This record gives sequence, C-alpha cells and structure tokens, in this order.
Amino acid sequence: MITKDLLNKNRVLTMSNNRKCNYLVVDVGYSTGSGNNSASIIGINTQGKTKDILVLKEIPFNKTEDLVNEVYWTCKEFNIDIILADKQGFGIDFIDSFKSNIKSDDVNIRELSILKIDNYKAFINIKQDLENGYLRFLQTPEMAINSYQKSFLGFANMMKFHQETTKLIDEIENIELVANGTQNIIYKRKDETIGKSRFNCLLLYYAYPEIAIVDKNEEYYEKQYKVFKRMTQYEVIHGVFYKYMFKAVENDNIKTIFYYENKGKIEQFRNIIMENKFKELFNLYINRIISCKDSLSIFFNNGSSIEFKVGNDSSRGYRHHFAVVDTDINMDNFCNAIECKGVLFDIAKEKGLLKDNYNIEFVQM
Repeated sequence: MITKDLLNKNRVLTMSNNRKCNYLVVDVGYSTGSGNNSASIIGINTQGKTKDILVLKEIPFNKTEDLVNEVYWTCKEFNIDIILADKQGFGIDFIDSFKSNIKSDDVNIRELSILKIDNYKAFINIKQDLENGYLRFLQTPEMAINSYQKSFLGFANMMKFHQETTKLIDEIENIELVANGTQNIIYKRKDETIGKSRFNCLLLYYAYPEIAIVDKNEEYYEKQYKVFKRMTQYEVIHGVFYKYMFKAVENDNIKTIFYYENKGKIEQFRNIIMENKFKELFNLYINRIISCKDSLSIFFNNGSSIEFKVGNDSSRGYRHHFAVVDTDINMDNFCNAIECKGVLFDIAKEKGLLKDNYNIEFVQM
C-alpha cells in the first residue's frame, strides 16, 4: 500500500514554468451507452530522472471525435508528440478515430493493453519512484494559489489540474495488491466509490513499452531492428576490446579489468581471441592466455594484463588502471567495489606515465 503522506510529500510542482510534456496517457474505459462518456488523461514530463505529472483532465464527451479533438489540442498546447492509449472497451473507437483524423508524424499514438500489465512490478516501481522523489505531482490547490503570484493565461485550467491531482492522489492511496486465488496479483480498491481512471493512466505509463501492441508489419521491423542491434553491439564490444588490447601493448605494466554482470557474457570475448585477425595482431605481444570455465586472463610480455571478472561485491579486491564496466552491473556494486579501486590509474597519472583522462568506461555487454 502507498500512504497518503508519501504521496503528498511529492506534491512539489506548479504549472507556471512547465509547459512541456513527453507523453499524454489516455484512459477511455468503457462506454456507458447513454452518450455521457468520459476519459481521463495525464501529461508526463520525463526530462532527467524525474517523472513530473503536470496535465490532468477528465474529459466528458458525447462523440469520439470530440474526445479526439480535445486530446489533440492538449498535445499541441503542451508540445506532446506521443500518446499512450489503452485499447480496451471504448478505447478501441478512440484509437481508430485518432489514427483516421490525425497524421502520425504530427502526434503518434501507441496502443497498449492494460490486461497485460504485471501489476506487482508496476506497483513496486511506482512506490520506489515515490520514495526516491522521482515521481512528482502538482501542489495542493491551496498552495498553488499562493505560488501563482501573478495571473497568467490559463490560470483556471491550471487550478483544475491541481484539483485533479488531488483526485489522482486519492486513487493511488486507495489501491492495494491482493492475490486473486490463481497466484496472480491484482489491484483492489479499498473504497469502491473512489475512481480508478487516473490511476489507470499512471499504470499504463509505468507498464509501457512492455504492454504495447505491435501490428504484424511493425513486428517484422522490430525483429529486424533487434537483429541489427545485436550485430552492431558485437561490433562495439569488439572495438572496445581491441582498444584496451592496444593500450596494454603500448604501455608497460598496465592492468585492465572487464567487469561483466554474469558469467555467460564472457563467451563473446573468448570468441574474439580465437579469430585469426586477433592472433595476427597480438600473438607476438602475449605471454600467455588463461581461459577457465568462469574466467579469462591475458598476460603480456611487457607486464600488462587484461582480466575478466564478474562485477559483484567481491570485486573490491581488484585494483586496476582501466575498468570496462557492463551497463547491467548493479550500481551499488560499481560504487562500492569497482569505482574506488582505480588507484593504479591515479598513481600512474601523478607520475606522468599515462596520457588518458579517464579510466572507467561503461559498455553494454
């Protein structure tokens, strides 16, 4: 459960200087059948580490075209080019109508399925961001009145956003996670009279892009993209490895360590040292290579070495001149066990033995 105190602690924003959002999330829900329908939308600015919820509206509408029009002009007002919309219930009509009337190069809409959400994971991520101060909301209406010293265009609308934020806070605090009897975790409202559509918008954002719906053509191109990415990533690894091989050859007694997140990632480096080009370039300079099940070490005739280690808490025992760090490594392990062990580089720099200005490089392995 997320407490009201924690939520209110993150009510720090005003709208005076914030007129840019990256995403607009739309939850249309299900049609009432009476023509009196409504949709909830939230606009999120994701610059830097924070997720700032700035725009909040509940939009009543009779025709889908009216909702499309309201959503479109909200996007234009806040410079939003990506819409996230749930393709459930009445959301199907909204998405189809939006695609029919709005050019995708102007505002692009991404189809999501709230039914695919990992409830527990999304809820925990929301809670962690709240605890770290990364998920931030607009101030209370009372504080906002004091913050806006001067009237400005759209003051009434801005105040509505602050009021809608209060409703969003109530909806989040009203949610609890329960097991539904089939080992699945679902959301339950403690008070059924409190809505959930604003919370659904937040949920959709936190689950994106895992729950995005991809059509067949997009799926084909996505697979091609992933294949190309893997090939290119190997070329990057190849180049980085060669760079530190050259450093080892050209500098005596230099120690380089490649820190990887799990033992399976060492295989790509074993493959590289078996290539004919590698042998042609470096065999003359290598004293010996020790390749075991879980480790790989290269020792050079000039006293330099390159070793491959799993980046965990035990890494605090390895001093180095240069460290190449897998981006998947836990940052606590990096700060506590890896970063602080670059003492050999500092000593060499003081003696004028190295021209390099950095000794740690992050690479996706």
